[in-house]
Amino acid sequence: MQGYIIRRLLLIIPTLFLLGTILFMMLQFIPGDVASTLLASEENAASPEAIEKLRGELGLKDPLYVQYVRWLAKMAQGDLGYSPYFNQSVWDAIKPKIDVTVTLAILGVVVAIAISIPAGIFSALFRGSVFDQAVRAVSAIGMAVPAFWLGIIILLVLARYVGWAPPAQHVDIWEDPVKSLLRYMFPALILGFRSAAVISRMIRSMMLEVLSEDYVRTAWSKGLLPRVVIVRHALRNALLPVVTMLGMLFASLIDGAVVLETVFNLPGVGLHLVESVRGRDATMVLGMVLLIGVFMMLWILLIDLSYKVLDPRVTYE
Repeated sequence: MQGYIIRRLLLIIPTLFLLGTILFMMLQFIPGDVASTLLASEENAASPEAIEKLRGELGLKDPLYVQYVRWLAKMAQGDLGYSPYFNQSVWDAIKPKIDVTVTLAILGVVVAIAISIPAGIFSALFRGSVFDQAVRAVSAIGMAVPAFWLGIIILLVLARYVGWAPPAQHVDIWEDPVKSLLRYMFPALILGFRSAAVISRMIRSMMLEVLSEDYVRTAWSKGLLPRVVIVRHALRNALLPVVTMLGMLFASLIDGAVVLETVFNLPGVGLHLVESVRGRDATMVLGMVLLIGVFMMLWILLIDLSYKVLDPRVTYE
C-alpha cells in the first residue's frame, strides 16, 4: 500500500503542471488585466499611459513565455506569488478563506449523509410504496434545480414572508457558534440537499441489488435481526460504489460553494475566486485553482484508501 500511496502522491506533480499550464494559457484570452482593473473605474478612468506604466511594473508587458517561465519557477519553489489586486501574497489572502469553505463543505456532507442514507435504505426496503415514489420525485427535483436559483428563492421567501434573513456579518464559529451556524445553515442545507438527491438514488439502486443476493437471503433465513441484516450485510456492501460517488460529489460541493458563497455573501474561497476573476487577478486565480486541485487529488486518494476499510478484499497493486 505504501508504494501505491507514493505513486499517487507523485502523480500530483505532473497533474498540477498540466492544470496550471492550461489555466495560464486560458487566462490570456480574458479581456483586460489587473493593471486596468486597479486604475480604471466608472467615475474616473485612468490614462492609458498610467495603465501601461503599471503593466510594465507588474511584468505584464513581458513576452508570454517570460511570464510563464517566471510563474513556473515560483511554483517550483512553492511560491504562489503576490496579488497586486489584493496587495498581499496569494497564500495570505486565501488562508483565512479556507476555514469558511471547508466548514460549509463539511456541513453540506453531514446534511447529505443524514438525508440520503435513511432515504435510500427505506426507499429500497419499501420499493414501489408512496415513500419510495416521493423519495425518487424529490431527488429528481434536487438534481434539476440549480443551487443559485434555490439560494435566491430561499432568501426572497425568508425576507418577504418570514421577515428574517441570515446574519449579514460573518462571525467565526468559535466566537459565536449560534450566529455562525445561522449564517451557514441555508447554504449547507442547499449543498446537502442537492448531493443527497444523487446519493439517495444510488444507495437505493445498490441496496435493491444487494438485497437480492444469496448471502443476504441466507442472513434473513438464519433469523438475524433486521438491523443486523440491513446494516452489516446489505448496507456495507452497497456503500462501496457510493463512496466512489462521494469523491466526485465533493468536487460538486466545491463548485456549489463558489455559487452559494456569492449568493449568501460568505467570505470563503468561492467568493474570493469570483472577486479575483472580476479583478482580472491571474496570479490569484492560478494559485487558488492549484490549491483546490491539490485538495481534490488528496481527497480522492483518501476515498480510494477507504475501500480497504469497507472491503478487506481490496488490494492496491
